[in-house]
Amino acid sequence: MYKLIFVLFIIISSVSFSQNFDDSEIEDSDFQSPGQPLDEDDNECKLSPDSDLIKLLNLKLKKFNPLAKELEDQPPLSDEEVKQKSVRFYANQLQEAKAVYMDIDKFVTLGGATLSSLINRSSKVFLKHPEKCEFFSLYGDQIIGYYEIPYNRILRLYASAVNKDNNIAQEFIRSQVVPAPMNLDAAIRLLYDDYGYQQNIIESLLPNEVRSVFFGEGSLVSIADVAESKLLAFSVLGGKVSQDLGNEIFILVPYSKKGLLGSNETIIITSSARIYEVPLLNVPLALNVLRSLGFNAKVIIIEHVYIDELSYCKVGEGGLWYHFKGNSKKVGCDFLSNTVRSVKTDLLKKSDSYSLFKESIERVREIVNK
Repeated sequence: MYKLIFVLFIIISSVSFSQNFDDSEIEDSDFQSPGQPLDEDDNECKLSPDSDLIKLLNLKLKKFNPLAKELEDQPPLSDEEVKQKSVRFYANQLQEAKAVYMDIDKFVTLGGATLSSLINRSSKVFLKHPEKCEFFSLYGDQIIGYYEIPYNRILRLYASAVNKDNNIAQEFIRSQVVPAPMNLDAAIRLLYDDYGYQQNIIESLLPNEVRSVFFGEGSLVSIADVAESKLLAFSVLGGKVSQDLGNEIFILVPYSKKGLLGSNETIIITSSARIYEVPLLNVPLALNVLRSLGFNAKVIIIEHVYIDELSYCKVGEGGLWYHFKGNSKKVGCDFLSNTVRSVKTDLLKKSDSYSLFKESIERVREIVNK
């Protein structure tokens, strides 16, 4: 009986205590916590129709004036203080307005006057994560929080932001987004495509100091190096590549390009025992980028490669490739196909290049033949 009375006393006291708070003591915030669903009862992450966005943009607002009379007696405001007061000024006018939940893909395509109007209404705008049921909060001209997004999605979002001059989205992606980890196969596939994205898109993602280190002071990203630069940008943004299958990468390149026949691919062999044929690879750049991602990347220079027990290709006078079969000698060599075949049939050990790259070639043999 006494225990029951004691429990009732605590409950009544708690209710009474909560009612003693003055409303002014409760923080007045129009902004939700970043990265959280905005309505616990709404598990579908519904987005607002375009009509809601248009209604919000059409709402007439009084313009913020940092030189208003009520501020005359105060010390001059810093840029940050002006921004804070501006955000609060517009938020106070929008307390009764309906919030708009929009996909970030739509947001990055906004620019000009539309984007400026949306910034003034930021307290009622929430941007959906492209992969999760989470929303980003806008605070003036800044998106709040840090987020992980798949790299291919980042590139698409950034391309749209650059093409629309949406500096808010660009800065958000450069400084507040981390690429989701990718596996080794996905990283190598990035090296295949030089033309999937505009040159200026990748160039814009790279800080000036990074471009100077990898391309030279004042140099621009060559269109032929866009693929390698995509992997470099992934690294700069903080991306990580899974090394579950090891971290060794071997790049097989010809001693000379004179007399090469067929396509111009470079052979990459990984510790996962996969053989890749990457077109138009900038080997020094790819080597540096792969090493920056934590891979033990090595180059094997081939000047002599056996096709089978009776025929081989070899660099001769003037750095020209020749194809030998018995007593027959012809100018030219299909380096790519013949070298891949030599690796798969374990003839690489017979190459004259073996003595110079013995350790790396032995490791390649071990990987491919395991």
